[in-house]
Amino acid sequence: MLLSKLIKKNAILMDMKASTKDEALRELVDLLCSAHKLKDRETILGAIIKREQQKSTGVGMGLAVPHAKTPVVSKLHVAFGRSVRGIDFESEDGEKATIFFILVSPRDVSGPHIKALAGISRLIKHEDFRKSVIECADEKEYIELVKKAEERYL
Repeated sequence: MLLSKLIKKNAILMDMKASTKDEALRELVDLLCSAHKLKDRETILGAIIKREQQKSTGVGMGLAVPHAKTPVVSKLHVAFGRSVRGIDFESEDGEKATIFFILVSPRDVSGPHIKALAGISRLIKHEDFRKSVIECADEKEYIELVKKAEERYL
């Protein structure tokens, strides 16, 4: 599953305003709902927060991947956010998160959700990809970076 096929240009936020984990979750859910025209924002936010309470989705290397399953969506939806300042996301390595992917998918469908998480994991482990994402100028350049990284690493 290719991220470049899942992330729409209007589902990319290159300059997150959030300074806390809670603010970041709300900002990312707003982006996701707006970009994909998802109506039940509060249910989606609640599912994301509930999942986050189980274990932080701050995976390290500057990456956080808040995600959840909920019956209020019919397919996988993805958005991307970047915080140049970084946000404490309780990552195991103690690093602030600068790169964010948020995913929400139906409760009864696992395949696309797991494939998207695996794809993100495979891309993010490459330092050149992480550095390029932090340094890219805009949404168009970001999408091109993801496409090139997918060709190279997936």
